[in-house]
Amino acid sequence: MKNLFTTQVLAFGLALALLAGCNSSTKTKEKKGTTSGGQEAYVEVEVFDAVKIKDQIVETINKMPSEKEIATLLNEAGASYIFDLTVTPDQAEKLMTKSEQSFGLGLYSFDLLYASVYNRGDVAAEITGVSEQLIDQLGLRDELISSKNHMERIRENAGNKDSLDYLVSENLNHFHQQMSAGNQPGVYALSVIGSNVEALYVLSQTTLLANNKAKLLEIMSTQTERVNLVFTLLELMSEDESIQPYYEQFKPVVTIFEENTEITETELTEIGSLMEDFRKNILN
Repeated sequence: MKNLFTTQVLAFGLALALLAGCNSSTKTKEKKGTTSGGQEAYVEVEVFDAVKIKDQIVETINKMPSEKEIATLLNEAGASYIFDLTVTPDQAEKLMTKSEQSFGLGLYSFDLLYASVYNRGDVAAEITGVSEQLIDQLGLRDELISSKNHMERIRENAGNKDSLDYLVSENLNHFHQQMSAGNQPGVYALSVIGSNVEALYVLSQTTLLANNKAKLLEIMSTQTERVNLVFTLLELMSEDESIQPYYEQFKPVVTIFEENTEITETELTEIGSLMEDFRKNILN
């Protein structure tokens, strides 16, 4: 039964990706030198176009459990806030490609939620500046026209826990509303993957560090849906050559959750290592 369930889920995801792939690329001309007569030669090549699978991306994201849920559950379980698990602001300068910056925007998005839940207004204020930088680099300023106001208000209310929590949640809701209606679904997909990868990373590392792991292992055991939906997004984006390695790297995580309804310390060690490596590949 276990193998049958795994096969069915992976088959469903693959079918979804193949269905998307039928219409997710567009042709463009690529220069291939010159002919013997001195004319420039071109060939038609397929270029991945996330706009063509926008509906599937948005539908998948709408099913995703809230990333804030993990930060809230960690807090309610009595886990300490661990600043060293978050992405430092200077890491943003190392994100050079559009894919890396999209992933990075998501990583910082979860870190902002994590800071707000634990009332770390100082960290939240710093992250907003980095997020604005990435938004501009990705050309999202027009789509996220109100984000600057949200982030300025977060900085102004960094010392007010209730306001901070509310404003960070409002900022995230605004991001989803604007991106789901916008014309950069690829950026949207990768940023959501990034935020959920960061959530799973912080959860796994916090659990590994905890003296009493019981409550945190229970939280980890409930993350199967999140993991499967992250994998679905990666499948949808995997026709992009720059995303294919991430798709392959995430497969073992899916397998662990599908083969184990209860995550023990043995599986936790594997998950922690896999999430750490995935995150490193984004940031390095």
